[in-house]
Amino acid sequence: MQNLAIAFPEKSLSEKKKIARKFYRNFSDFIIESIKNFSLSDKQLSQRYQFENLDEFKQHISSHKQGAVIAAGHQFNWEYMIYVGHLLNTPLQAYISYTPLSNKVLDRLIRKNRERFGLKLASASSFVKTLERAPQGELSISGLISDQSPKANYKFRTAFFGVDVPFYTGPETIARKFDHSYWFLNVKKVKRGHYLVKYELLTNKVDTYKKGELTQIFINKLESLVRFQPENYLWTHRRWKHASK
Repeated sequence: MQNLAIAFPEKSLSEKKKIARKFYRNFSDFIIESIKNFSLSDKQLSQRYQFENLDEFKQHISSHKQGAVIAAGHQFNWEYMIYVGHLLNTPLQAYISYTPLSNKVLDRLIRKNRERFGLKLASASSFVKTLERAPQGELSISGLISDQSPKANYKFRTAFFGVDVPFYTGPETIARKFDHSYWFLNVKKVKRGHYLVKYELLTNKVDTYKKGELTQIFINKLESLVRFQPENYLWTHRRWKHASK
């Protein structure tokens, strides 16, 4: 409710409570879906996580001979991104950044599940090195959840829902380093257990933008998506904990 109060000061208390109730239903579904992911088949996943413009995305990558960086927010259900590697059905290799769990057994289990459809996991701290070690000539796709809250002294800060906070610039930095195109992952919940995904190209010429500009575009896209479907965003983490006083 504190997060909703920050994001939607114009809404009444009853409106924010309504969003909260819908969110908790979605959050409960997310937990159940994450467990079910361990046994979902290829066919079942393709029915639940549908891509609006996958052919267009693949055609762009193929015609430009350029890798891609995909920036996403904590929109349900980001766990279904495990399916991306299989859906591509191309020589492209998909990499997903993640934070390893302290429980080694559980970490191995989750890694195995997330990698079973062809993508590769790499810890956030070693993600760039993983891409640097990729076979020469490999076209890669990097997926990053980019709305975590970095430390208060992080170098890049901007407004998110009108509040000044730090934001990670990792996706933009990777796109610049490897001359990759930069995309936004638009995820909408269609109905219970079913999601519609669209790849939105922000640019395939990253160097034509000043540093921080593409991160700002991502933030604007994410905020618009959250406003459109607020109950589908992860409100349980303190996104504004390092807000300027």
